[in-house]
Amino acid sequence: MDEPTAPRAPGPLQRTRTVLVDLVLAASAQTPVIVKVGGPVLAVSLGMALYLEGALDTEACGGTPACTELSQQVSLVTTDGTALMLVVLWLVFIAFVGRRTKRLADVARRVAEGDLTARVGDRARHGGSARPPRDELMVVSTQFDTMLDTLVSEQQRLVGLTEELEHQATHDAVTGLGNRTLLLRHLEGMLAQPRSTPLAVVKVELDDLATIDATLGHDVGELVVSTTALRLSAAVRGDERVVRATGSVFAVLVDDVPDDADAAAIALRLLEVVNRPVDVEGATIVVSACAGAVLHRPGEDRTAEDVLRDASLALHSAQRSGAEAESTARTVLYTSRLREEVLERSRTADELRATLTGQPGTGALEVHYQPYALLTDPSRVAGFEALVRWQHPQRGLVSPLEFVPVAEEVGLIRPIGLRVLQDAAERSAAWHALDPSRAWTTSVNLSPQQLLDVDLVHRVGDVLARTGLAPHLLTLELTETAMMLDLDGAARRLQALRDIGVGIAIDDFGTGSSSLSYLHQLPVDVVKLDRAFISRLEDDTTSLAMVRAVLDIASALGLTTIAEGIETPGQLRILGELGCDKAQGFLLSRPVPQDVAQDLLVGTRRLGGQPGDQPGDQPGRHLGGAETGGLRVTS
Repeated sequence: MDEPTAPRAPGPLQRTRTVLVDLVLAASAQTPVIVKVGGPVLAVSLGMALYLEGALDTEACGGTPACTELSQQVSLVTTDGTALMLVVLWLVFIAFVGRRTKRLADVARRVAEGDLTARVGDRARHGGSARPPRDELMVVSTQFDTMLDTLVSEQQRLVGLTEELEHQATHDAVTGLGNRTLLLRHLEGMLAQPRSTPLAVVKVELDDLATIDATLGHDVGELVVSTTALRLSAAVRGDERVVRATGSVFAVLVDDVPDDADAAAIALRLLEVVNRPVDVEGATIVVSACAGAVLHRPGEDRTAEDVLRDASLALHSAQRSGAEAESTARTVLYTSRLREEVLERSRTADELRATLTGQPGTGALEVHYQPYALLTDPSRVAGFEALVRWQHPQRGLVSPLEFVPVAEEVGLIRPIGLRVLQDAAERSAAWHALDPSRAWTTSVNLSPQQLLDVDLVHRVGDVLARTGLAPHLLTLELTETAMMLDLDGAARRLQALRDIGVGIAIDDFGTGSSSLSYLHQLPVDVVKLDRAFISRLEDDTTSLAMVRAVLDIASALGLTTIAEGIETPGQLRILGELGCDKAQGFLLSRPVPQDVAQDLLVGTRRLGGQPGDQPGDQPGRHLGGAETGGLRVTS
């Protein structure tokens, strides 16, 4: 029995064959063309070599030297040829496949770093277009280049969109001017540089732009704004930059301003440009403005926000001073005092809030009463005007001039006005109970903000119901300025008040521009002549003629007339001769606390005395008048 033959160990050729066969079988349909072609060629070559190796096996040769030598040579040639073929195939793969793979990887790396100019295809040698793909890898590279072209196009679109959004964020849509953001950016840049000369910021605000929008329409308001922007842009010099800071406020940034006088001169020059009429569809709109300027000197410890804030403080001061001055050029230059005033007003506002909420140690609001009398019987009280005071724990009795404007700014004037109305109605009802047969009235001033309150009629009716005061014993006083804010709405609310029996009086009559027109547009019962006419009555024939004309018109319309601010017997005598109905002023009595007012009413004190002059009440001075909301002190 033959012994089993041990299996022959695989030779180098067989091992190489196994590896190559596995490599060929692993090739997929996505393998590049050089691999797909090389695989079958390699398989055929291996098959032939294997056949020859088997045919010339040394055992089959029978030990013949020639056959054995030939078998060894074939095996050696086959093995060497296979190795050589592998080297050739590897070099071909590196040349045709690896180079493009490396290029694709390099492009991917450059794109990842943000370089969208990288491309896989060679456009320069093919007329500007990528080389046509010859295999799957080239298809991928072409698609990759197409994707990069799309990315570049999208990047350019996003850059354009970003620039557009940036422009919108820093410019005003109506005027095309820069906005506050752009102004702040330029100012920060200028302050960051070493400076040897001052710079200035001038803020200009249009008056009554909201009124123009409400009465003439938003399009007209935008036309006024656009016209103002064009005028300012044409008026500035090369080193001056104009922006629209807010809706009605423009700002001008000026470099190299020598001193305060030059900054003030620039503000005046800009106001002269703005304070000119604007023609709109045949109509002429009178435009007015005010300006605030701030000068920033080298070395001052200010940020850009600080400079703009100080310019706003100066503008706000110009607005307030404009209410008291008749000048058309209202400009204010910033000083440190303005900031102190702002802090003081802020403290006043905080203390007022505490007073209204009844916090201990914050004082209290009091109502004082100034009587008026019939000119036919000046010794007898014919009514009172209720006027607010603030009894402060440290400052004593505070004049309305000091706190009523603050209350209007911070939105406290409505609760203050309602409290005055409540106290006056309650006190008046108690006094009438002392002598129900005696007819006299109590007047309470309405602030502009109260007149704009849509619930005004309800609030007044509620106060009358709670206090039991008859409506015809209450008169509400308002100014022409208050009515101008909403003439139609004011007329409706005043008519509703008159329908329930409340009297309506126009205070400071003659100071506005359309006083006579209000007499027939509004449901008015009483006209109060402004003290500006009364003070010149004895030595100014023009004032005398105007007072006579107003009294004649009021008489023809059946209106009651009251002259306020009477300080001399001569004024009292002339008004009596002209036919005025009632008089009010320091000659008769100053505003007095409620206990003194009751003494005057019942006759234990006489009109014409000076019972306890009140702090802040100066003869001839109109304290806290119409522009402070009507809650005031009169003479």
